[in-house]
Amino acid sequence: MKILHVINNLGSGGAEKLIEDTLPVMNQYNDIKIELLILTKKNNVFDEKLKSVGINIYNLETNIYNPINIFRIRQLLKKNDYDLIHVHLFPTFYWVTIANMLNFRNKIPLVMTEHSTYNRRRKYKFFKIFDKLIYNQIDKIISISKDTQLNLKKWLDTNKDDNKFEIINNGINTEKFKNAEPYKKDDLLNPYSSGNILITMVGRFSEHKDQKTLIRAIKNLPNKFHLILIGEGNLKSDCENLVQNLKINDRVHFLGFRKDVERIMKTSDIIVLSSNWEGFGLVAVEGMAAGKPVIASDVNGLKEIVNGFGLLFEQGNEKELSFLINKLISDQDFYKEISNKCYNRAKDYSIRKMTNSLIKVYEKLSIQKY
Repeated sequence: MKILHVINNLGSGGAEKLIEDTLPVMNQYNDIKIELLILTKKNNVFDEKLKSVGINIYNLETNIYNPINIFRIRQLLKKNDYDLIHVHLFPTFYWVTIANMLNFRNKIPLVMTEHSTYNRRRKYKFFKIFDKLIYNQIDKIISISKDTQLNLKKWLDTNKDDNKFEIINNGINTEKFKNAEPYKKDDLLNPYSSGNILITMVGRFSEHKDQKTLIRAIKNLPNKFHLILIGEGNLKSDCENLVQNLKINDRVHFLGFRKDVERIMKTSDIIVLSSNWEGFGLVAVEGMAAGKPVIASDVNGLKEIVNGFGLLFEQGNEKELSFLINKLISDQDFYKEISNKCYNRAKDYSIRKMTNSLIKVYEKLSIQKY
């Protein structure tokens, strides 16, 4: 079975990271060949790893919002005998769906993964018209969590409980985080003092990640608490300015994009996600797999993973967040209890379990094609 995955680019977001982790695993299955199409070469941080394991990558090298992509994608589909297409993210899933429609009698089974509980298109009613038309042409819509599917169905005004919709939770390479070699804390913090507590958050600097709440929480904590922020994004400078204004420059460390997240998590004392919303808290699972206690905001996409295992705080409430951080560090028995619960929770989200579920979807659709 020859499968084409399509995504905007291979930047540092959660969907892109999922592509990096899952495609090599899928490519190991018997009788399955995976190829990847990206629309732009901008911000591609994962392409070398995929190429190194033998995955062919096509790059249109265009603006992702340019409708010319429809015709270039159609040409690629006509030249290759794909059994199935799996598409991710807007606007790529628009272009791929339309290109596939233009194939008329040679339409290819189309799978789409919905990666978030919310997107900006849902602010505008006119987008609902286009979304309904496009989603109607997709054979299988996979949501990464229950809340993601619920919100999507609500947006599309459908209550159908049919085979078109399916939930497949994201997965990670749990062994990679479990067995990661930690750094010495003084390798990450400069200056470093004995007894420093290291809090880490991984994520793009964007509206929905809300690093600012965590930064304000650090301000409320004693000087021994340090924060590492990993990632890039449009709002990074805003966060840097907030740190400057709060006069905690010596305790907040911006590390940018990193390829050693598992080692940094293993070095950290606590992993935090202060997001305004999430489709699926992949970083929360990674922190759990590293054996660390995870604190997350009580929003859709995180509650499903963390509730009953890690700790939840009210979205945007930096005082409650700082209280929970301090409670974990001041009570070692409580710290160990939450760490163990988190580690055991991560076992529910293995990447092999996820890819097995996806392959079953592919096989069913491929059989229907013939």
